[in-house]
Amino acid sequence: MAEHPAGFLRRAASVARNSPWLMIAVGLHVIVGAALSIVVIRHEREKANATATTIAVNAKRVEEAVKPAVVEPEIDRQKIPDSRQEVELVKFEELAQFIPTEPPEEIDWHQDAGDPDASADESPMSGSSSIGVGSGAIRGNGVSSLLRKRPGTGRGGTPGQLRPTKGQVGTEAAVLEGLRWLMRHQEADGSWSAATLHTHCSTAPACIPPDPALDHTFDTGMTALALLAFLGHGLSTTSLATIGDRAMGEAPRPAGEIVKSGIGWLLARQKDDGSFSDAGARFELPENDTLPTMALCEAYGLSRGNTKLKRQGQLALDFVLAAQRRTADGAPWGFGIGSWSDIEARAARGEIDAETLAAERASCDLSITCWAVMALKSAESCGFDVPAEALAGALAFAVEATAKEASVDGATAIVDAQDRFAAHSARRSALGMLVRAFAGGDVDDPFLRRAADEIASDVPHVTKDMLSVDFYYWFFATLALNQYDGPDSPRADKGLLWERWNDGLVDALLPLQDDSKKRDVCSRGGWLQEARGNRRGRALYNTALNVLTLEVYYRFANVFGSAARDR
Repeated sequence: MAEHPAGFLRRAASVARNSPWLMIAVGLHVIVGAALSIVVIRHEREKANATATTIAVNAKRVEEAVKPAVVEPEIDRQKIPDSRQEVELVKFEELAQFIPTEPPEEIDWHQDAGDPDASADESPMSGSSSIGVGSGAIRGNGVSSLLRKRPGTGRGGTPGQLRPTKGQVGTEAAVLEGLRWLMRHQEADGSWSAATLHTHCSTAPACIPPDPALDHTFDTGMTALALLAFLGHGLSTTSLATIGDRAMGEAPRPAGEIVKSGIGWLLARQKDDGSFSDAGARFELPENDTLPTMALCEAYGLSRGNTKLKRQGQLALDFVLAAQRRTADGAPWGFGIGSWSDIEARAARGEIDAETLAAERASCDLSITCWAVMALKSAESCGFDVPAEALAGALAFAVEATAKEASVDGATAIVDAQDRFAAHSARRSALGMLVRAFAGGDVDDPFLRRAADEIASDVPHVTKDMLSVDFYYWFFATLALNQYDGPDSPRADKGLLWERWNDGLVDALLPLQDDSKKRDVCSRGGWLQEARGNRRGRALYNTALNVLTLEVYYRFANVFGSAARDR
């Protein structure tokens, strides 16, 4: 049994009375122990505080030591992000406009607004398109080069994360304004016509005055050229991205509807044999067949699974292949006015003699051949079967046609009596370069260096009389030189010639675009001036072609680099 507390206290008191010295000793030990405990605790606290301060300071120093330097990010020109939302294409500087979650009932569509990540087709791409595609370049590897991330768009919906340079901001803005101008002047049936541009101008005077010299002869080619400008920006028949008309204050339109209506118009014009020419004029106007072939093939490349586009694109391709000239032994050669299949049929019927047949066989044109090669390469990279001998024959013709060495004085220009404008000697060199690039030529071909030097010595510039403007030359030279000497070229000493040309192009081309800031002025975004060789389409031809020129930065993969990787 436990001892009662009262008994324990009585015994303790007895010990204290009989042994006082013991109690004194115990008390002293308690006092000394308590004092030592206080000293030790204070010391440990001071040590802990000092350690924590040291750790914090050291951590800050480490953080400062490893803090990365701010580096300007490179522009991402890879496949643009999937954007399956109804968002509007805008220029970089338009991002400053705040867009409320729920817009007001009345919206002033003149105001700048939009989403920077809308510069893409929204449907997932399973196929390739255009002349160069992804890392697989000309062969098509399931990644579309038309779907490239635009400069200045952020990742994950963050606008402006990759800010473009000043020059890239300018070219991207010019492309969008050009697309807006084309949208503004599209016919209700989906086509574009140089003859009726003025009817779409709701302001007086019209930005494009009526021109009796223009008719509907080239509507097919001009419609295809305008469509290629939209397709080159990654916009397909199924795109949900919208384009707002800031100049006229019109509500945004789905880009897919613009493209779909234009493609529908082309399909309605296509004949059973795949041609788009009127009866009796089979390949007599080659641009009315080569350009629609490119448009159908690229539309299919951006919308894999569309069996109708696949079927009609193949028909168009077959017609172009049948138009290719043949040598005496039957090998494919260049292209010219008129379809070779028709010429042979006429000879078989006895309508033309052997001498005429031989003359027709030799009657090839480098410009027509270049457009045809672009159509063939576009088709091949979009998944269509193109005979290797067709491209090889076109290449052989181009090599022979440009056998004479390119001049090195370059800037020599003569006056073209037909249209008053200066003729650039490097124009032919640019065509020869591009055929070599897209038909399988070798980047080490000495002709390419000579031609590149010639082009770089005649960079775009605008004289006071405006007679130096040649959008056709600028288009082909930009494509050709970008392939040979651009950022993705496999050449070890690349870049100098391309930079010289590109600087001149931006400085010359962008100021020529109408940039009116007034409201309800339909001219904004168009290239309206006269230029060499554009009598067939005038402002429509200018604007569509110049948009394609500015899309070269992200539209085409480098075919020379792809060929080197495939070896």
